[in-house]
Amino acid sequence: MSESYPSPPAYDEINRTFIPENSDPNWQPWYRKFIALKFTEQEANEYTRLFVINQIVINMIPELTDAILQSIGIDKAGHRIRILRLQNKGIISTSARSVKVIPQVVNTPRCACHRNIVANEKCSRCKRLVCLNCRREKISDNSRRYYCQECYDECTIL
Repeated sequence: MSESYPSPPAYDEINRTFIPENSDPNWQPWYRKFIALKFTEQEANEYTRLFVINQIVINMIPELTDAILQSIGIDKAGHRIRILRLQNKGIISTSARSVKVIPQVVNTPRCACHRNIVANEKCSRCKRLVCLNCRREKISDNSRRYYCQECYDECTIL
């Protein structure tokens, strides 16, 4: 009653069967991308051919647009959307190695009044951070001092 199942193929055998042999070095990276996006082998071959013929390389993924994909012959909107999702993956695979794209997180000081604007100066009196729009300048004794609007108004009254 127990049927004998054949053993599964080795990883190398599977890997070789999915990637067609082609002399162009841009073929395999694109083909792998399309297979990873769950395209059929036929669709992956067709789209890989379009990308290679149009000399689009993997590192051009961030510049891809819907119009470009349409112009090279990818007619199905759902397929174009799937391909454009490569831009959000964060990893751009090149033929030699993979490069992880990490968004720049810059911890810059922000203006106390305008949280979306970078602070350029610190108030000489209260030490509040101010942007170029908020800072007020006073020159005395050949020195330049910057103040926030509140401290500047208080200093001029005195």
